[in-house]
Amino acid sequence: MTRKPICSKKVWNRAISPRPTRGNGTLGHVTKKYDFANILFAGPCNQRCPYCIGQQVNAVFNRNNLDEFPLLNLERFAALLRRHRVQQIILTGTNTDPQLYRHEARLLCWLRAQVPAAKISLHTNGQLALAKMDVFNLYDHASISFPSFDPDTFEKMTGTQHMPDLRAIVQAAHIPIKVSCVIDEHNAGQADEFIACCREIGVRRLVFRQLYGDPRRWKILSLLKPVAFYHGNPVYNCHGIEVTLWDFDRTTVTALNLFSDGSISNEYLLVRQKDAGS
Repeated sequence: MTRKPICSKKVWNRAISPRPTRGNGTLGHVTKKYDFANILFAGPCNQRCPYCIGQQVNAVFNRNNLDEFPLLNLERFAALLRRHRVQQIILTGTNTDPQLYRHEARLLCWLRAQVPAAKISLHTNGQLALAKMDVFNLYDHASISFPSFDPDTFEKMTGTQHMPDLRAIVQAAHIPIKVSCVIDEHNAGQADEFIACCREIGVRRLVFRQLYGDPRRWKILSLLKPVAFYHGNPVYNCHGIEVTLWDFDRTTVTALNLFSDGSISNEYLLVRQKDAGS
């Protein structure tokens, strides 16, 4: 079987001019500043994380869309991104991984053509990154959710013994990679070791994420002084690695979200989703 060519950067450079759209609905005609936009996937997953945000999202917004193209309301969403001049689009999921999406490369090509001014990012668990490295490298950058280098801890936090080879992913990637590490009682005491392992394999950006709604606050990097703040969250320099402590309750980020059922929300926190209209 002849494999269809993957969209190349030459194709992106010939992107068509987006069609003009008229604003209506609750977002109106006014251009609003959004930090980024999320295209959200839902369906069966290759991990079973007990803290998965999809468990807190209404089941209506977890409609399986892994085999669909185009996605529901995709054209309307793209029109909103152009109208509000959104500079970053993130492919992520509510209860699944975006690299399980059957039409991943096709969607990337479509977005490059329809929203040519935006950078496109991937937020993945990394399970399929090596097998789909040709598609992985089509993004502008990627964030990999990876909670621990310890196999027992990894299994407790992801529900699987299959640990992605993060070193191999970093070496094979042609795009910048950030590691995203959710913190709970299983890995909170491993932060220093985790930073050292990331540094050793070549990771240069790391985010420790406080679980949404978790009242516990873990003592991580408490002896260091922040070098900056990003949307209300402290950023540290740990021996050459940029480390951010991300608290969903503290952040001032704004976002547009396309859910798998076609709903469009302008709430950053996915559990507070509401239809933003046209």
